[in-house]
Amino acid sequence: MNWYNVKTEVVSKYAKHANVKAEVASGKTEVVSEYAKHRNVKAEVASECAKHANVKAEVATGKAEVVSECAKHANVKAEVASGNVEVVSECAKHRNVKAEVASGKAEVATGKPYIMQFMMVY
Repeated sequence: MNWYNVKTEVVSKYAKHANVKAEVASGKTEVVSEYAKHRNVKAEVASECAKHANVKAEVATGKAEVVSECAKHANVKAEVASGNVEVVSECAKHRNVKAEVASGKAEVATGKPYIMQFMMVY
């Protein structure tokens, strides 16, 4: 065996180890870039959380709208109640008309005997 060949093998072995180091270094770079990706994922998760916070805000405004809708319905109930009062007062008016008609009939009824009396005089 030649010393030159041994040295060459040692050098090539060292070169292989140097390549392994380079591969390890590039592997570390990949790990770092993966970590950077994970950091971005964290940032994305944070932005997703922000989106969910906005959704919560939208839900809150939606609830406020529902509450205001309920308030509108309460007003409708109040309007219906006032409408009922109007209907009742209308009924009272109609009752008065009935009373007026009844009193008119009474007047007519009392008028008939007077006419009959008048006719009897002749």
